[in-house]
Amino acid sequence: MTIAKYYFQASLKFALCWFLFVAYSVCAHPGDENSIVTNFDCDKSYPNMIDALPSPLREFAALKCFGNGQVIMTKSNWSWRYSGSFFDIPRIPASAHDEMAAIPPPYYFSNIKVGEIRPENVSRYLDKLMADIVTFRPQLEITKLYDVELTNNHESIIRLFIALEIKGNGWLLVCNPDCRPEYVILFEER
Repeated sequence: MTIAKYYFQASLKFALCWFLFVAYSVCAHPGDENSIVTNFDCDKSYPNMIDALPSPLREFAALKCFGNGQVIMTKSNWSWRYSGSFFDIPRIPASAHDEMAAIPPPYYFSNIKVGEIRPENVSRYLDKLMADIVTFRPQLEITKLYDVELTNNHESIIRLFIALEIKGNGWLLVCNPDCRPEYVILFEER
């Protein structure tokens, strides 16, 4: 084996390892932390920090704390999964908005507004969401559709759509600000 061929193979292996490292470090889901870790304390009183979720979120979701701040995750008696993955743990952090990458922590939710889409408008919303998000394909009739605005302490708004199929079944569509296929969460009661 010539020295040039050896160096070429070594360089190729290094490039492949570097690519795998970068690919593993960069994640597509809104639940991935995008800043340095701090020691966020949920027991501390932050201005306007919410401490409970409104209905219908509180039925299947819970507020949790991690190093950078608040996160909305599944309750223990519910199962969440991204529509395109069985391995990643779905979560919606207060830092989920795309513009948060340059803003340092802490991040927490300061306001949550929930509005139910009127029954006569549901099919129009669903048609638009299904046209925009290829991974949103309900198998059952959607019985209720909610539009949720999550505002964080940096005044960024993360928009959710909650589509309920039947009791114990539904979809969370996370828009931060765009609704993307990799941001679709399916949930069901265990």
